[in-house]
Amino acid sequence: MSFVKLGILAGGSSAEREVSFKSCENLVNTLDKNKYDIHIYSLRSENDKEWIYEIMKDEPDVVVSALHGGLGENGSIQGLLNCINVPYIGSKVLASALCIDKKRAKTVLEANHIQTAADVFIKKGESVGLYGDEIRQIGFPIIVKPNKGGSSIGIEIVTNFEELDNAVKNIEKKYNDDALAEKFIKGKEITCCVFENGGNAEVMAVLEVNKKGEIFDYEDKYERGVSSALSKMPEFMQDMVKTIAAKAFKLLKCNGYACVDMIVMEEQIYVIEVNTLPGLTENSLIPKACQSYGIKFGDFMDMMIGNEINVNK
Repeated sequence: MSFVKLGILAGGSSAEREVSFKSCENLVNTLDKNKYDIHIYSLRSENDKEWIYEIMKDEPDVVVSALHGGLGENGSIQGLLNCINVPYIGSKVLASALCIDKKRAKTVLEANHIQTAADVFIKKGESVGLYGDEIRQIGFPIIVKPNKGGSSIGIEIVTNFEELDNAVKNIEKKYNDDALAEKFIKGKEITCCVFENGGNAEVMAVLEVNKKGEIFDYEDKYERGVSSALSKMPEFMQDMVKTIAAKAFKLLKCNGYACVDMIVMEEQIYVIEVNTLPGLTENSLIPKACQSYGIKFGDFMDMMIGNEINVNK
């Protein structure tokens, strides 16, 4: 039997480094060892080049990226893999760069009549006071997040200008990022896993997240093991959610698979973000979505790997 030589990228230097290792571990545990010869390439820092020499020497048939955030998700690693002619699963350079930039992604979605939360974009080094009128127009409470962050790291809900100023400064200091201040929408937090199948964008079941607090934060996602369940929304609402998720996937030029996160409030559907490299840990939403869709996570990844290999034959 001929093995598929599979590379897995893990680690990186972003704030989501530990999540990446957990995703890698879950991939290794679920993929068929009788089919795959698995090689793990650990990225230690932004300047680490050793893994590049290793992957060029090994010449894997295909690569799965378990990287999250930073260079692993912003199109940089994708571009490098293109340059060394190594096939990889998932979104390519354009979609990766676009989706990690929440403000730019929202601009594309809004231009195509997909609803998102009202926001104010605050660049690094700028004073919150410059946007006083815009902030008042949105109104508190406001959710503040790193514009290019992930895994809900650095997110805060603020209720006044002082808290907003502190949150923006914290994002600049800790994450060296611009801040996105959005109107806090209190509603059902849902997610859809969208994947390519035969050239079409298919949507798995709509999942509702049973978060512990007001936001689905890092601890909920990776430490508390917060559950998700099939949505009990009316069928027409679920159909609308699926249509919007597939449209967002296509508009942002995504490939492979992605998670489209949304909030539903009084039959209004808001797209929060599109994750091109969502978590693949035991507690992550894609493995749970696979269960709801009636497919094992390992079989789902096997399908994604097979699709990419076939494209590059």
